[in-house]
Amino acid sequence: MTLKHHRFPGAFALGLAGLALVSSGIVRAQQPIPAQDFVTQTAVANMFGMESATLALHKTNSAAIKDFAHRLADDHAAATSSLRRIISKRSDIALPDRPDGKHLDLLRDLSDKQGADFDRAYVDAQRSAHRESTVLMERYAGEGADPELKSFAAQTLPVFRELERKARELPAP
Repeated sequence: MTLKHHRFPGAFALGLAGLALVSSGIVRAQQPIPAQDFVTQTAVANMFGMESATLALHKTNSAAIKDFAHRLADDHAAATSSLRRIISKRSDIALPDRPDGKHLDLLRDLSDKQGADFDRAYVDAQRSAHRESTVLMERYAGEGADPELKSFAAQTLPVFRELERKARELPAP
């Protein structure tokens, strides 16, 4: 067998390295999100959205942030209501009672801030939270195993995309 010289000698080594990573399990395809995890993450995102909106309505002087907070509260309340209707008919999935530790810490941090510091932290938190929520909805709408929750994710996705877009447009003081 004759070995030919490749124009890109490193390509063969990279190919072997990639094969080693895949075969060792380091590179894995994303696992589908279990229905309970999707519900928990969505409910927590909705709670965070509504509670952070309430904080913003009391703490900011920015008209743009107040407008966003009103929309945020309304959209997350509607998503929560839809999710509750689905879950109320089920015994295999439960809604969480309160946000998780990460979101409670964010809410505590926001409640401790005032003025421009609050506005900056609020805008950053909304941009991050809505990017995460959009990715969650996209993933479950595409690969979720529960048909009713998959439909919810697909129907809710445009709302989260719009909130993500609006969050990116907020002024960052």
